[in-house]
Amino acid sequence: MGKRVKKSARVYYLSFDNIVAFFVILGFLTMVVTQVLMLNDNIRVFLNSTEKIEGININTYLSNDGTLELELINLDKAPKAFILINGDPKYSFKEKKLKINIKQGDLIEMDGTNYNQTLYVKVIDSSDNVIEPQRTAVIKVNGDIEVIGRVRLR
Repeated sequence: MGKRVKKSARVYYLSFDNIVAFFVILGFLTMVVTQVLMLNDNIRVFLNSTEKIEGININTYLSNDGTLELELINLDKAPKAFILINGDPKYSFKEKKLKINIKQGDLIEMDGTNYNQTLYVKVIDSSDNVIEPQRTAVIKVNGDIEVIGRVRLR
């Protein structure tokens, strides 16, 4: 009888089809790993260039400040009624009229929690670059905090 011959390991040839298939599989695996890494916020900053450039609108810093003039309609003064700018008490009605400085995006509110009666506040004037709150707006405050408006400037 004859000798048994061991089969040698298969030899793979580098063909164009094999190279293309290798790079397609490698690209798919790279994409899957990248997508999994993008789930982590700390790693996403390094992988995504738009995460670095997104932030606060630059127009917020470039726009000029505006002014609003408010008037109490039904009282001569209300020193415990506060005007809140972004939730912080900044002004009070020590007189019937009040002039306040505002910036783009500020939230303006009226705090009437110290008064049992209804307070009426009217926006009687604003600078030319103020879009909102509009002139002639009247706000009714029933012993709580009412929103006058969010500031929009030109």
